[in-house]
Amino acid sequence: LRRWAGLCGVCGAVYGISAISIGHRHINNNEIDADIEVLVLLCGIYIFVTSGASTNNDSNNVCNTSDDPNCDEGGGPPLSQPTRDNEPLRPSDLPQPVVFSAFESNRTVALKANGVQQAVAEGNVQQINKGLREDTDGMVNFAVLPSVVNRADIQNVLSRLESFEKYNQYDDDPDSVDGMTSHEIFINSPELDHEQSMKFRDTDPNFLPARKELRQQLNQIMSPYINSVITPMVHARYPEACNITSKGPGRVCTPCYSLVRKYKHGQRQSHGTHHDHHALVTVVISLSDYNVNYKGGLYVASGVGQREFLALNKGDAVMHQSSLLHGVQVYDIDNTPKNTERWSWILWYKDSTKCDEDYGYEWFKDCSDEGNALCQQLHSTKVGMTPGISQEENAKAVLDLNMKAADGGSAFSAIKVARAYLGTLPSSLSFDVQKAVEYYGKAIQSNHPDGHYGMAQILLMAVMNEYSTKGKEGELTAWKDPRIKESVQHLEQAAYLGSAFAMFNLGVVHTFGYHNTEIDGDLAGKWFEASGLPEGYFVAANQAGAVGDMVRYETLLNRAKTMGYGTPWREHARKSTGSGGAAGVDLNLPWPPAFDGEAATNLLIL
Repeated sequence: LRRWAGLCGVCGAVYGISAISIGHRHINNNEIDADIEVLVLLCGIYIFVTSGASTNNDSNNVCNTSDDPNCDEGGGPPLSQPTRDNEPLRPSDLPQPVVFSAFESNRTVALKANGVQQAVAEGNVQQINKGLREDTDGMVNFAVLPSVVNRADIQNVLSRLESFEKYNQYDDDPDSVDGMTSHEIFINSPELDHEQSMKFRDTDPNFLPARKELRQQLNQIMSPYINSVITPMVHARYPEACNITSKGPGRVCTPCYSLVRKYKHGQRQSHGTHHDHHALVTVVISLSDYNVNYKGGLYVASGVGQREFLALNKGDAVMHQSSLLHGVQVYDIDNTPKNTERWSWILWYKDSTKCDEDYGYEWFKDCSDEGNALCQQLHSTKVGMTPGISQEENAKAVLDLNMKAADGGSAFSAIKVARAYLGTLPSSLSFDVQKAVEYYGKAIQSNHPDGHYGMAQILLMAVMNEYSTKGKEGELTAWKDPRIKESVQHLEQAAYLGSAFAMFNLGVVHTFGYHNTEIDGDLAGKWFEASGLPEGYFVAANQAGAVGDMVRYETLLNRAKTMGYGTPWREHARKSTGSGGAAGVDLNLPWPPAFDGEAATNLLIL
């Protein structure tokens, strides 16, 4: 009864998929109707869904400093979930944000071009598991520059952005990192320069005039900072990468993209862990205050499952190259969660004054050739742009680079190789489950959540394949197989390390009783919501509606729609962005019928 109270009547409307073009940054789509009708059929459990990142705010397991006993060596949250006597993992067990504090130096830089004095705090993050190969270097540098932009100008920017927001002017196409609505607006880009923007609102005469006016106003405020402080600092920090005129005229770092992104309670509060593959250098300027407007925010991540947050206030900037693994997770502020809001201004630099030229295939080639595992991982995403390379040569190079990187300690590459062995990513490799297990194991050694998620999938596939040969009666006893419990344990560890897909599937686990044959609709709903997926919000909304909690129903349903649920592009976007830095992963895990004969496949996720 508890299960069906939560799921009876949940049925997602099926929408046609529009033509979608995937570029370096975003998936462009035609405008969609924001008011999507949700079809609810009594006792028809068919949910058509798609991807995302966790937005859990419910945690008691706090690790505040690097010397906190709750922290693993080097700071950051604990890498293993707390021990529980056969009790299920709960969203409240997930670690809270840990503020990065291990800055190695604080200094003042005098810019040669204009004599401007700028404070700089240097930080480093280890992104390769050196336990797998000690001769590789996976240390990545970043810098925090306090008070780059003064607060009066920030307030001026915010007043214009907030006025603009009232008219629903922000882009709501799918983001290329997580496939959820982007909630951003580009101020400058090569596409805008050539009047070739594929953003719907940049082609609609009802929106374009206001957008042009906003861009002009923001550029008047932002350009002086770009020209006098930010770009000179980029050149000063990365002289070898940013001044390579020996390779041709105009080969200097140039701010090719400028955009503003919004994170807000009840809307987007996350941006999955990723590398900025399209930018040689990224600069992020906070337009909000830490612990006042938001908690959490921008984090830097290691290759061993740790995330540490940068406590940025208004005007503070972070500067890093594309090798830095990072993401965003905004947590609600205490006492007044509905006021949680984080605005950020982002600049992406390329190494050419001609911003429509891309020399990314050069960025990591030399260090990749030297055997650096992180460089091999990153070069694999760029090698296909090498002039004159054929499709066959590219496919061979991508596979070779990822296998070398995986063997050298790159968890991201290990995930890709494992999926290639399973045939879910294209490659020349033959189907080999044991090899997939081996490479998922490498990822698990680096505490990568998708290693655990992949193992859960393999275990469930093995159970289903074995018991399906025993007929209907055999399938109905599959839930007793100890591999089911093992798969749940992998999902709990993946969720603890931040996997949104694992969190969603823990919702399935407690809906159907795969954990000790105990159905717990309340815990299931918490996991669906904690996943941060539009689909999770939709299922949790219908659970609330089924028990008469209409306020929660409306709140979660609106959030699901805001994040892209039911749009024509959602399924394609989820499959394109995937999880763990690559596609080739399914949100649908192959669960057998539960202890009472009910099949989790009734919760159909497309």
